[in-house]
Amino acid sequence: MIDTAVKTRKAPQQARAKARIDTILTATNGLLKTTTPANITTTMIAHAAGIPVGSLYRYFEDKNAILEQLYSAASHVVFRQVETAQAAIDADTGFEEVIRLLLQAFWRAARMHPTFKTLTRWANREHSFVDVTPGADSGLAEMVARTFKVTGLNVSAAREAAVMQTTVTIVSALIDVAFEEDNEEKAQALIDELATVLSSYLGIASW
Repeated sequence: MIDTAVKTRKAPQQARAKARIDTILTATNGLLKTTTPANITTTMIAHAAGIPVGSLYRYFEDKNAILEQLYSAASHVVFRQVETAQAAIDADTGFEEVIRLLLQAFWRAARMHPTFKTLTRWANREHSFVDVTPGADSGLAEMVARTFKVTGLNVSAAREAAVMQTTVTIVSALIDVAFEEDNEEKAQALIDELATVLSSYLGIASW
């Protein structure tokens, strides 16, 4: 997942600059609710924000830099909701059921977010698979690590990093498929299969 810190061409030092950046992000977010990222231009963003387009380029290199920031912020919101759901799960719940519950929480949070689906599609098209696969410092990796700890799953130190990256990659790739499914029953079936796959894999990995 992309870092959630605001990344701009010019670091905002004054309240006015910070307000200008917020205005740009808010305007772009509003446009995403009515059109696709491909149709958005910096001119459209500047018009929606009520600022000269030159002012926009003072803080962001291009449209993609703005979309990256919004994708990062949306991802942060979704994973914080999943984190809240994780904290409510009974510690005695088995690994497969924990994964199932967390994937359900992610699916619902992601579907409810007004722009996360649009931004996720954009990121998947804009970047390579490796680029969009969450790393060890991502919200998804944190969720998986907490799940390992809560359920008492033990993996040898020699395999831990590889098992973590494999698990995160599987979840990231397959949850995107479930996320695209509008029918909740069909999405649930995909989530159930994903939970089974991970449970089987991690059962072997912990030997």
